[in-house]
Amino acid sequence: MLNFHIKDGTEFVVFDMEWNQPIYGKEYNFDVSSLTGEIIEIGAVKYVYDSGMPVMAGTFSVNIKPVMYTKLHYHVKKVTNKTNQDLAKGIPFEEAYDRFQKFMGGAQILVGWGNSDPAMLKQNLRFFDMDDDLHVFFLDLQPVFSLFGGERGKQRSVEFAVDYYSIEKTEGFHSATADAIYTGRIFEKIFEHNKTAQVLSAVSSSAVDPDIVSEFTMVGSAVKDQSRAFAGTRAFWKKCPICGSIFNNKIPSFRIRKSEYALLYCPNHGEFFARSRVKKNRDGDYYASSVLRLATQNDYYLVACKREEYDKFGVEGKPKEEKTDDSEQGC
Repeated sequence: MLNFHIKDGTEFVVFDMEWNQPIYGKEYNFDVSSLTGEIIEIGAVKYVYDSGMPVMAGTFSVNIKPVMYTKLHYHVKKVTNKTNQDLAKGIPFEEAYDRFQKFMGGAQILVGWGNSDPAMLKQNLRFFDMDDDLHVFFLDLQPVFSLFGGERGKQRSVEFAVDYYSIEKTEGFHSATADAIYTGRIFEKIFEHNKTAQVLSAVSSSAVDPDIVSEFTMVGSAVKDQSRAFAGTRAFWKKCPICGSIFNNKIPSFRIRKSEYALLYCPNHGEFFARSRVKKNRDGDYYASSVLRLATQNDYYLVACKREEYDKFGVEGKPKEEKTDDSEQGC
């Protein structure tokens, strides 16, 4: 949750990155799990919030010369249309990130499409022995678009959202700079087409601090029945995993079929989405895997949707013949 109100002068930086990957079967003289992707491009657009609208205040683009994965992975080459010669024209990552930080200036919120970019940026910073604290909040715009675009719970691409808002396609996709510009235009359109208070509420409730761990998991012991499996993970839902504060219930726990849900509240870190799922192991015993994470807009919708289903149909949930989508992407 944001610990400040968005007001005139608040700065957002919409950004996107491309990264190269290790080539399967090739040997490297380091643990590739410590660098699952090496950043080769950063693109960004700065916006300043003014009188209910984000106003563009500048663009940023930099190509980076990789030093670990110096040849393009075939998939990256296909998607980005970059060449090995293009990689050689980039600047060192350290210099590129310094330029990016200067461009960001006093921005309070990074905005991206999907939640993978902050984690990849932090991984690269750690790998190259740099400070990996970003010191800003991060907003995944994808679920915010889904909320306002009538696509609740669905993960749509940047191009889908561009088409939805009839944004002119002036450049191809899968370039960090182009995708950052398109994502920025989507950001603008969300404000243009919806009530300001509703958009600000969605932004505030979806932005997270990328410098703290936001998702926590546990797997319970194997037991003979489902009820005991669920009970074995409920202690995991008692305290905030970040600060240890006792949770309050926003939506108390309830069970539908093989899953149990709750929306919990920590006075220091806000709302947490909680879910446990019961599965069977090879021996036929039951065990529950549980997740706690800082809640996003999609999580609020999911818990509310499942609670509505529970209130109407009970533990067995909506009958299969009435269900149009049994996935957790929508209800």
